[in-house]
Amino acid sequence: MTRGINYLTRTQGADGFWSEERYTATGFPRVFYLRYHGYPKFFPLWAMARYRNLKRSNTRSVAYGM
Repeated sequence: MTRGINYLTRTQGADGFWSEERYTATGFPRVFYLRYHGYPKFFPLWAMARYRNLKRSNTRSVAYGM
């Protein structure tokens, strides 16, 4: 988990977000692909906040939720 957080910290852009070079979903394989523009903004921040909260609580799992 720490390695993943280090990666996110290292690859975060000057604007505070992460670049997403590839498509994030398949519409129809080999026909069209989708790019959800919120994914590189939402999921890395969610992971970092979750890690922070786990470190603060000094536990290995969340008390509720995912």
